[in-house]
Amino acid sequence: MAQPPLSQAIRRLEAELEITLFERSTRSVALTDAGRLLYDEAQALLRRADEAGRRLTDFRRGDGGTLRIGFVDSASYDVMPRFLRAYRERFPAVDYELRTLSSDDQAAALAAGAIDVGIARTTPSAPGLAGTPLLDERLVLAVGPDHRLAGRRSVGLPALADEQFIGFDRTASPTLFGELTALFAGHQVEYEPVIEATEYTTVVGLVAAGQGVAVVPACVQTFRPPGVHYLRLNDPAARSTLLLL
Repeated sequence: MAQPPLSQAIRRLEAELEITLFERSTRSVALTDAGRLLYDEAQALLRRADEAGRRLTDFRRGDGGTLRIGFVDSASYDVMPRFLRAYRERFPAVDYELRTLSSDDQAAALAAGAIDVGIARTTPSAPGLAGTPLLDERLVLAVGPDHRLAGRRSVGLPALADEQFIGFDRTASPTLFGELTALFAGHQVEYEPVIEATEYTTVVGLVAAGQGVAVVPACVQTFRPPGVHYLRLNDPAARSTLLLL
């Protein structure tokens, strides 16, 4: 910018702010205290403008912004930490909003636009909802320290006919409850939990307290209260798949 227009612009700015920004003499021009303050503020504004531009570019390319994830409680033991670590290595500018939700609640949240993606145990019946398998793992049986099966490494489903089950809340996840009911019904065993909870830490904690046994995904085995034993279920259908909704 040529000198006269620059000087005119500065004078208009001083008039608008009603403050002197420069000390002028015939030999030099220097910033006043007010000018130095404005200079620092202007530098900060320019940095913020540059950062906003970069963030908008990242957002447009999918490299930035906020990813809202719903996930089942059991995913927090192994899959979610690995998923987030790998995703952050690839997209370090992305922020996360994390919500623990049952598979059915994830379907409702996706339909309402409250989350962007879900990590679920089942694919609830909902228009436009798709599930992509992430991990297939077996189901195991958690038993307490004094349980008759505590010394065994595996058990068949028919042997559980007279057990008291502790289960995941059927109200929160009716689809999961239906799948477990069908699994046991195939062996003429009624699956009717006497206690239900919405977190596997609570479920396994109740097992440790001797309140019953629980069928849980294998990843939950990383949570080991004193005395709790995990047994393999001898049935090829006793498996659970984590899905990306």
